[in-house]
Amino acid sequence: MNPPKLPHYLFLSLALIVVTCAVASVRLQPAEAEGINGKLAFVNEFSIYTINPDGSAITQLTQHDQGLFDQHPNWSPDGAKIVFGRATFTVKSQIYVMNGDGSNAVRLTNDSFSDRQPAWSPDGTKIVFVSDRDGNDEIYVMNADGGNQTRLTNNTAADFDPAWSPDGTKIALTTTRDTSLEVYVMGADGSNPTRLTNNSVVDAQPSWSPDGTKIAFTSQRDGL
Repeated sequence: MNPPKLPHYLFLSLALIVVTCAVASVRLQPAEAEGINGKLAFVNEFSIYTINPDGSAITQLTQHDQGLFDQHPNWSPDGAKIVFGRATFTVKSQIYVMNGDGSNAVRLTNDSFSDRQPAWSPDGTKIVFVSDRDGNDEIYVMNADGGNQTRLTNNTAADFDPAWSPDGTKIALTTTRDTSLEVYVMGADGSNPTRLTNNSVVDAQPSWSPDGTKIAFTSQRDGL
């Protein structure tokens, strides 16, 4: 079976997500997320798949043709579960978790707003995510079972793209709180937000190195 062709642009949802900023840019989701089990999880046409790094054993886990629009899969640290965002024709994106084989999908958030971009903490006890439940995109954290949902950022700008540091003490993010999209880092409790990039163009989608000493990110500073 040939792997499905990945689209160049993986949109976050069915036009449910709007960046409230003056910077015009396309917000993309990562093409894949790697688990400790060696498998990659990725989205193709709003369905979640897994695949081995060598391209073998491609497996479809969720079904877009059932009216489900899934995005942002992220493996649990033990490689047993996948957390992801799921929208339908009538419900904005909510956070779900399922087994690594696609079984037993359980909804963790349940509100009328958009909850998305989930990511497990390195110890597997918490999930960070983005929600507009308080009027604009902010970063929240909750227990792995969906309990104790807590707001970490609080400003009039949009905060998104949360990424845990490998030691779990910090979260990198993208924000519109400046004149352009910039990368920040803050404590895992939302404290001490610190600006890392400073450009008139888009800097976004931070990703930590395994040792936590560096952060990779996407930038338009050298053109599209």
